[in-house]
Amino acid sequence: MIFEPLMESATRGELILVDGGFCHWHLRRDGQITIREIIVLPERRGQGIGTAMLEQLRRTPGAASIFAKCPTDLPANEWYRSRGFTDEGTEMTKSGRWLKLWRLTL
Repeated sequence: MIFEPLMESATRGELILVDGGFCHWHLRRDGQITIREIIVLPERRGQGIGTAMLEQLRRTPGAASIFAKCPTDLPANEWYRSRGFTDEGTEMTKSGRWLKLWRLTL
């Protein structure tokens, strides 16, 4: 992450900052919210911080779905599954890391 894109997102209202985490996202014209990063500090996991940020995204006017990519080896994939996201497959990054594609229809 670099400063300029985060500042632009904050200016557009597409940055959620909470005690213990943040979510950087974008609402496309077609209604898809793309989660660019969602992070909860390890010592705050299991306290509902990620779920609270997700609920805030769900209430975004004009949003039709929420889309995210997550490295296949991370336990966060279970978080997406348990929150009702649908597995849309996988893709490989240029560096060779596999990503799981997730979508939540609103």
